[in-house]
Amino acid sequence: MVVVDLYKILVFALFFWAGFVLTYYLTPVVIQVVKVKRLFEKLSERSSHATHIPSFGGVTFYVVFIIAISVAEQFFQMGRAVYLVPAATIMFVIGLKDDLTGISPRNKIFAQILATTLLFLSTDFQVTNLHGFVGMHEASPILIITLSFAVVIFFINAFNLIDGIDGLASSLAAFYFGVFAVVFLLLREWALLCVSIALIGMFIAFLRYNLSTDKKIFMGDTGSLFIGFIIAAFVMHLMTSDYPRMLNNIQSANFGVFLIATLYVPVFDSIRVFVARSMEGRSPFSPDRNHIHHLLMDRFELSHRQTTARILLLNMGISLLFWLLGSYLTHLWVVLALLSLSILFSIYLRNLRQQLRVKN
Repeated sequence: MVVVDLYKILVFALFFWAGFVLTYYLTPVVIQVVKVKRLFEKLSERSSHATHIPSFGGVTFYVVFIIAISVAEQFFQMGRAVYLVPAATIMFVIGLKDDLTGISPRNKIFAQILATTLLFLSTDFQVTNLHGFVGMHEASPILIITLSFAVVIFFINAFNLIDGIDGLASSLAAFYFGVFAVVFLLLREWALLCVSIALIGMFIAFLRYNLSTDKKIFMGDTGSLFIGFIIAAFVMHLMTSDYPRMLNNIQSANFGVFLIATLYVPVFDSIRVFVARSMEGRSPFSPDRNHIHHLLMDRFELSHRQTTARILLLNMGISLLFWLLGSYLTHLWVVLALLSLSILFSIYLRNLRQQLRVKN
């Protein structure tokens, strides 16, 4: 059992409210600048809105993150900001460039590789042991490094793709950092716990505008690429931590499965749409309305809020389920359970898509 003294509780509260207040009052400033400079989100056939909406919510995210991790360094010496901040800054700048003028996929991937390389210069983000995940422990360094790069770059783009309707990416991110906060608490990682709490407050405040009818703003690529990178970086750090010894209530081999289940919606949805597009002879990166949020919203005529609530509850349920399964079942059965769930869910979503084709 982790005992937290009053001092730490007050510090945690300070970070939460700082993230909330900064976002609540800084976001309207960003909205005003976007409107004055007419820096609107581009409309396309996949857009769920008929009017121009301000983007660049990620500007606020970056400010809050930099302040949170800088102050956390003062409260709890951790030394991880030296690599994490420059790497995250690269992702922020690339997202900002993409929102302002656009950027080629090749240059975007190059920037992601550069940011990930900088991150992995720190031993705090270098995975060396998978603790039995899919039967692997200490594998070849080349294999581990390749897998680590693939995981980070894949998730950055997966999270970017899930940002398709109001509130979805922000709600999922708040949940993800909530899970990280609990795990960091169990691991006594006080600095990253404070950063996670500040980001939770930030997302809650941002939802007030992202779900608004009169002051709406999107996080844009500025926010989704940046937050996707931060989430992936936290996952890498957790995989390097001493969680097998500290987290006694979940088997060490199952912890990686639990992280996948926690990030289930963007991970599953990206793999599913990439496979579906490839089977249809199209580019995996070609746009369509085959994402989970599009299918649910179009098939059942749901609002953005209704769709977001259903997907959030789904992701939360899957995360909790695999925390429980990971505590009681062997690794093989947990992996089989995740694969079975994904296959069944894919079939269900495929049926929804066929129903929409018939309906239209």
